[in-house]
Amino acid sequence: MQTPTLPGQICEILTPMDDENPSDVYIVAEDPSPFDLDDEIYIVNLRELQKNLNNPSEASQIAVQKSDLNVVAETLEEYIGSWNITKQEGPF
Repeated sequence: MQTPTLPGQICEILTPMDDENPSDVYIVAEDPSPFDLDDEIYIVNLRELQKNLNNPSEASQIAVQKSDLNVVAETLEEYIGSWNITKQEGPF
């Protein structure tokens, strides 16, 4: 498990709330480096960001404890690129 250290990293929530989809991924919306593990940092659901593509500042941010986040990709580009790797490895 890797907690976020940079803004823009793509994360999953380790223990999502009942109203959160456990398969959703989030982008870190602020610099998490000055925060302790028990502090909350702001993240944005990538689905929410996609819905507000023309005005990303309209995407709602949620505060989550830093220690409850796991980095799944360093950048959005890396995360999107991982879809192609998975697809190539899977059955056709």
